[in-house]
Amino acid sequence: MTNQESNAVKGLLKKRERCTFLLGAVPFGLFLLAGCGSGTHAAVSTPVTVSGAITPTVTVTASPAGSISMAQPLSVAVAVTSSSATPQGSVVLSSGNYASFPASISAGQAVIHVPAGLLAVGTDTLTANFTPSNVSSFNSASGTADVTVTDADAATPVVTASSVLYSTGGYGSPFRALPLASGNVLVSVTAATSGMLVFVPAAGGGLKLSCFNFVRPSFVQDGASDLGMNLTPNGAGVAATLGVDGAIFYNLSTLQTCTSTGLQVSQGPLASHQGSFDVVVTPDGKYAFVANEFGVAAGATTEGNIGVVALQYDSTGVVTTGTLLGQVSTGGQGIAGVTISPDGSRLYVTSEVAGASSKAAGTGNPVLTKSNCTEQAGVAPHDNGLLTVIDVAAAEASPSSSAIVATVNAGCTPVRAVETTDGSTLWVSARGDNRVLALSTGMLETNPDNALLGYADTGGTEPVGLRLFDGGKLLAVANSNRFEAGTTANATILSVAVPAKASVVQTIPTGLFPREITVGSDDRTLYLTNYNSGSLQVVTTTVQ
Repeated sequence: MTNQESNAVKGLLKKRERCTFLLGAVPFGLFLLAGCGSGTHAAVSTPVTVSGAITPTVTVTASPAGSISMAQPLSVAVAVTSSSATPQGSVVLSSGNYASFPASISAGQAVIHVPAGLLAVGTDTLTANFTPSNVSSFNSASGTADVTVTDADAATPVVTASSVLYSTGGYGSPFRALPLASGNVLVSVTAATSGMLVFVPAAGGGLKLSCFNFVRPSFVQDGASDLGMNLTPNGAGVAATLGVDGAIFYNLSTLQTCTSTGLQVSQGPLASHQGSFDVVVTPDGKYAFVANEFGVAAGATTEGNIGVVALQYDSTGVVTTGTLLGQVSTGGQGIAGVTISPDGSRLYVTSEVAGASSKAAGTGNPVLTKSNCTEQAGVAPHDNGLLTVIDVAAAEASPSSSAIVATVNAGCTPVRAVETTDGSTLWVSARGDNRVLALSTGMLETNPDNALLGYADTGGTEPVGLRLFDGGKLLAVANSNRFEAGTTANATILSVAVPAKASVVQTIPTGLFPREITVGSDDRTLYLTNYNSGSLQVVTTTVQ
């Protein structure tokens, strides 16, 4: 397989109806207020009254009170009280195009933190809707409070960057770099040679190439490639993917000495051409989710699925057994990325092209829904791609489409996603639009048609890899320019503290086809792989 992220389309997919208003006439960050197409949906359900049950009082208190700027977060205390027993249940806070995840009531109280940039400029009415856990004793109820959001700009950060390039020694094309606590850096390579490179600290500073851990000869014969990889949560292993040969789990200790063979977990026979591309492991380490770019799940008709693997470990924390439980089809074609939320409750999956029968949210939004996506000369225009939200616990219990929580159109060829550490915002690279999209994770599940918070041009072409750093205030993007062979590309850094005002603050020259970016433990050092130049680029940033 020579192109793991192919977006060639087998025939024209079903055309989608698009909104026809001129997007360029709508102020950036405010276009959601204009309305378009299918309109909006209620973010929360209408309160239900049960005869004989008590209707509690819901009091909403915002801090800071009165007025905040777009750059400020907000803390909202919700009190649910009654004249008799203490109500039990949960509350959802909403305002305009913002909605929180449900927060449990404890001793009649809940505190919800609203990150900066998620409330609209102007006077926002914060509505807390209480849902009782015992509907025979308490009715649902709501309370409100107003807060004024001003358009005062946050200080634009000044970011400087310097780079050092390290050759991958002719071993192949580097896919992803993984900095380790030991100071070593792993780099997965594919194409001419497949395996894992190990860079170690050099005397006097910097890195030097230490050794190369080849994939097994049988995998090479199959045409396998080491691609996406991530550490297991216990820090003792590396979960990686092999393309046609599925997933592989390495012992990190022996991998750093280039003596690891790894444990393979097939995602299907070679003839099924799964194209295993990336893998993530749940925070408890019990399950892995494998992004299979081309494999067709049982009962599905579109190419692309998420394999669910149960893991077992030995006493040293190394994976010894991996059992494929099943696969989840997203309904889209060509899965290009998978990420897991910081709390491990949700998977976010990008599919490059929506399936012909896909019924996704966001059909009224021209930023998300398109039928004229093109990146390569000679390839017919195709529909937008999809972002799929999967309930992790449900997928572990029953790997099927029933675990899907939401499916949203996500612009032209979405390929990667990363979530903020507070869980409020998901950033997606829309490769065919030269943009990144910011979506509210809460709205994805309560009001997906209006989950888009904003978007920004990336300052380059065909963005792929992306990572948040500097406490989530900056976003590094690898602008691959992958379909213009031999031409220059770049990486950019965007200020994203206020999602609706994201903008480029630094541009970094790179090699050819910069593909993936990872961030070191210092939250400032970036590790970029230049796929067509055969180099690891280490970028040191300073922020003022």
